[in-house]
Amino acid sequence: MSLSKEEVYRALEQLSDDDYQRIRYKARTYVRGLVNMSAEDLIQETFTALLGQDRIFPRDLPPAVVLMNAMHSEASNLRERETTGAINHFVDVSEIVSDDADEAAATGVFVIPRAEVTPERIISGQELFNQLMNSLANEPDLQDLAVAWGMEMTGQEAADSLGWDMKQYEAARKRLNRRLKDMKENEK
Repeated sequence: MSLSKEEVYRALEQLSDDDYQRIRYKARTYVRGLVNMSAEDLIQETFTALLGQDRIFPRDLPPAVVLMNAMHSEASNLRERETTGAINHFVDVSEIVSDDADEAAATGVFVIPRAEVTPERIISGQELFNQLMNSLANEPDLQDLAVAWGMEMTGQEAADSLGWDMKQYEAARKRLNRRLKDMKENEK
């Protein structure tokens, strides 16, 4: 038998501080792996579901136990919605920026789903990187810059780590961009 809305409200209102602390600890565990959901959000969602009579509140169980079970169920439902829903929360979205004026007009958002990062693409990327490094064998400064870019350093970070001023960095960047453009044209 379930409690009425007023009885649920009173039961939740009478939770002790220790019970509420235990509930918070459990909520932190349940929200791990959920996108855009904090422990407090989960507790609030569960309170709303219990007070709205969307979830039953059995008379014979302590309120803390009922709340923890309901939170577990809410988190499970949210996890299922994330995996089967229309929005894939595990997609990397990055902006493409180009120095080329023609490409700058076409600059937009580029989406690479993590599921599409396949071993074949990783190997292909490694082969291209090795090809680039081999073509730069006689230019150690460009090799160093390519490695810095591979480590996702910004221009200033790369210049600092290589001990260059920004003028040296810009000159090397332009030479490396020309080399990359030549490699891309030779691939076609």
